Parts: sequence; structure tokens; C-alpha cells
Amino acid sequence: MSTPAPVLNPQRGVPPTTVRVAILGFGTVGLGTYRMLESNKSAIESKVGARIEIFKIGIKNPNKKREAPAELFTTDIESIVADSNIDVILELIGGEEPAKHLIEKALRNGKHVITANKELMAKHGPGLLRIAAEQCLDLHFEAAVGGGIPLIQPLKHQLAGNDVLKMMGILNGTTNYILTNMSRDGADYGPSLSEAQAKGYAEADPRNDVEGCDVRYKLAILASIAFGKEVPPEEVYCEGITKLEKRDIELAHMFGYEIKLLGIVESRPDGLLARVHPTFLPKDHQLANVNGVFNALWLKGDFVGDLMFSGRGAGADPTGSAVVGDLIDVARNMRLGGAGNNVLPEEGANLLPIGELTARYYLRINVDDQPSVLGQVATILGENNVSLAAMEMKVLNAASSLGEIVFLTHPCKESSFQKAVDAIEELQVIKKIANWIRVEQ
Repeated sequence: MSTPAPVLNPQRGVPPTTVRVAILGFGTVGLGTYRMLESNKSAIESKVGARIEIFKIGIKNPNKKREAPAELFTTDIESIVADSNIDVILELIGGEEPAKHLIEKALRNGKHVITANKELMAKHGPGLLRIAAEQCLDLHFEAAVGGGIPLIQPLKHQLAGNDVLKMMGILNGTTNYILTNMSRDGADYGPSLSEAQAKGYAEADPRNDVEGCDVRYKLAILASIAFGKEVPPEEVYCEGITKLEKRDIELAHMFGYEIKLLGIVESRPDGLLARVHPTFLPKDHQLANVNGVFNALWLKGDFVGDLMFSGRGAGADPTGSAVVGDLIDVARNMRLGGAGNNVLPEEGANLLPIGELTARYYLRINVDDQPSVLGQVATILGENNVSLAAMEMKVLNAASSLGEIVFLTHPCKESSFQKAVDAIEELQVIKKIANWIRVEQ
């Protein structure tokens, strides 16, 4: 019996024999994508069942020497998204504008779009996905989160039947490199950041990474897919690693933990709690052993149980790999006559404030070394329903009567813990609240 021909979307007509692609932006990711398309051309085309032709590459600076034929380049990027000869746009410029305008125009002109733009998809993804759906087009963005690690497609497909209960991720290679350096070498934050910059892992202005903004964007994207609700990045609690000291790392090790900058989302009956902050993780947790510039995502599904994805989270080759993977998916969809698998999150996720979190806490205090100080601190903790699981005391400077008290608490509500910390800070015997960090079990 003969195999029936695929049913074609009448808007698409005859399956294409050539898929014409334009690349917007030819920086690190653009170059990595181009190299992969050229190096693996035969294998990619055999998987698609059609020829992949790089038709145009949009750039800003026409004088820069580039690794591609000169005739492909143009500075007239607007003409690319309007060109009827082009089927797929790879937006690899980054930032909100002109990327948002260009993607909207490309979609309205009937072009599928692939982007690696995490900021854009975190802030405007739901709106752009609606335009794509209205136009029966694909908008894919695997490379926006996790570099070469496949995260978005598994959440949209293989894990779609699960209710995701909790998700935790190391989603920024720069901060993970810094924290790994502090943990392994006993270095402080400043020198570790400088080393990351010297090796090209951190930008000259590293604030987007070290203040947690990059993780916040990525977490908002992942949470919107995993939980099916729009998660605006500005409603995700965010705290970076700039206050960490090597003393915090030393104490974490003493208590049996590593410190990682995590993006965490958990589902609760009354909504979602989404947060980015440094976290004490038990040394035997899978994420605690993800080091250097590697990224990872751990999640718990109601049927699948615990899963973890790990790999290189940035760079030309891993991110280019994700872009090309999306391109293969889009080209296959075109061969079958229609758009494939956009997922439109619903509006109105109820995002809970960080004060609703229940967790354990690490608290480090510098104090006057005198007999009454421990009792005063313990009284305030007890009055705020914060009970202690472990404690460590140390004289830092006998001559100046400077001491240190470190606590690990039992689980308590963050609003109660924060109230206790504020009250402790007002005590005359307290020199300063040196740091406090949330603890994951």
C-alpha cells in the first residue's frame, strides 16, 4: 500500500525545496550559527529534506572584515525583513530595539522567526507569539535560555503532560564561574570577578550578570512555558552575588553546602513563587556540582519526577547549535505545510511576593563580644517564630571585642525572618548584619 502524501496547509502550498534564511547580526552568536550551517550543511539538509540557503546577513558596520562572502552582507536590515524571497529570519542582534520592531515586521511579512534574544522574549515574548500564531508562523527561541542546552523544546513537548512542581536553575555562566572560583580557591568576590573578566567570561560592565538580571530574564521565559502563565520579569524577585564574601563560602562548606546563584520557581495553590538569589545548596544536590561556566536546570514533575539538564550555557558554538536546531524544526514544519509548536502562555499568573516564601536561612552577624549578646539575638528570633537548627560563634578580634555569630534556622516564613533581622540590626551590641542567605534542602 502506498504511503499517503502529507496534508498541506493551503496557506503554504507545495513544500519548498529550498529554505532561504537571513541572519540579523553577525557577532558571536551569528558567526557561530553561520559556521555550523556551513560546516554541517549536508547533514542539516538531509534532516530537513530541503536545501538551506543563507540569503542575506544584516550588519551595522560594513567595513569590518567578516567570515562570509561579501555579497551576503547588507546594512539595510529593514529590507531583509521585507524581502519576499526570504523564508526565515534569525534575529541575533540582542536587546529590545530594533529587535522587537524587526521581529514584528518579519512576522507580519509572513516570515518564520528564530531568536536568541532573552531580554526581548522575557519582556515581549507573549505578544510576539500571539502575532506568530495569528500569522500561522513559527517563532522559536531555544537559544534564549541555556545556550546549547535543550530546555524549551522538552518543556513544550516531552514534559508537557506533567505538572511542574518546582524548577531550579544555574542559568548564568559568569556568576557560576565566579562562585566556583571562590569555592575552589578560597578567593574573594572582587578577584574572582576580575579573573572572569580577564578570561572573557564577564563583560567590562558585569552588572547584568552579577546582579542577577540575566537569570531573571531566562527564568521568566522558562516559567511561562513550564507553568503556562505569563511571568513578567519585573515581578520575579531578584538578588545578585555582589554581597557574597569568601567567609560565606567557608561557612557554607563547614555546614555541608555550596553557594550557587539560582533561579527558582515553585507552584503553590495560591500562585507561583519566582525568585533569583544566592542559595545554600547541599553538597550532594546535583546542581551543587555544576561548576565553571556550565549551566543546568533541575525540575520536579508530578509524573516524571526529578530531571536535570546540563551543559555549556553560552558562547558561539553552543548558542549557534540551539539556533540551528530551531531552524531545522522550522524548516521541517515548512516541508509539512504549516507552523508547528508555538505555546501561548495564558495571561494573569499570580506571582507571590518573596515574603510568602517558607525556607531555612543562614545568618551571619558581627557583634560586640560580650555575654549578653547571644541571649538578645535569640530572644528576637524566638519572638518572630524563627527557631535555630545550628549555631557557630567565633572571636574575630579579641583586642576590639569583635565577635561573629552564625545561625542556620529551621524553616520559617521569610517575612518573619526579615522582621527578626531588622530588629536584630537595631540592637546596640550588633556591629552589622554581615550577610544572610536562603537555604534549599
